[in-house]
Amino acid sequence: MVNKEDWTDKEIEALRNREIDFSDIPELTPAYLATLKKVVPREHFKVVAIKKAISIKLDSDVLEHYKSKGKGYQTRINKILRQEMLRETAPPYGKVNDASEDNENA
Repeated sequence: MVNKEDWTDKEIEALRNREIDFSDIPELTPAYLATLKKVVPREHFKVVAIKKAISIKLDSDVLEHYKSKGKGYQTRINKILRQEMLRETAPPYGKVNDASEDNENA
């Protein structure tokens, strides 16, 4: 693989001007688009980082584990809690409305 630093100006220009082959991408027909489910972003994805000082009780070994990793242990714990919160509340991905399934149930 050629590193970016090794490319000549001529090679970079050729990449910019090349035609992109879209033949392997299926056409977005109205019939296909009708099968898709509209997904509206949830409010918690618009995170405003407002920190609030609280007092919680943690198992001493859990606290020591994160403190032993050095400065920023509270930020690391917050990040882990945020990831778990998002995992619990995120909508499922990859769901497609199947029009034929709707017709069968009618």
